[in-house]
Amino acid sequence: MTQFEQQGVVEALERSIKNSKHLRARHSAAIAAARALARKIDAWDVIVEWALDDAAQSKGRPAVPANDNVSIASFLKYLDALGLMPEDEEPAATRGRPASRPPAAGSVPAPSSNKVLAFRKKAASG
Repeated sequence: MTQFEQQGVVEALERSIKNSKHLRARHSAAIAAARALARKIDAWDVIVEWALDDAAQSKGRPAVPANDNVSIASFLKYLDALGLMPEDEEPAATRGRPASRPPAAGSVPAPSSNKVLAFRKKAASG
């Protein structure tokens, strides 16, 4: 079993990008967006701590919410769009939702307007 060192989201993303063999220059925009979101996720705890300290000093409410309900879900969508999610398992954040995976090889795909699946198909074709 692989041992994973504890690291930030930015470091983990860079490791995944470095070890992927399918990413090309045309993925640059999605990679840049994923990097920006990874930096935000890594910085969130620090930002919340600052806001809580400020609120304690002013005896008011924090300037930012204590949690962020969208960044990690959005980040996982970027990973999926870039083909960096394992194909044989679902991420814990999406269990309970219907999977939106492309049909198995050899089957006739139904027409889809899902932009993520279209991106993945285009990325896989070269």
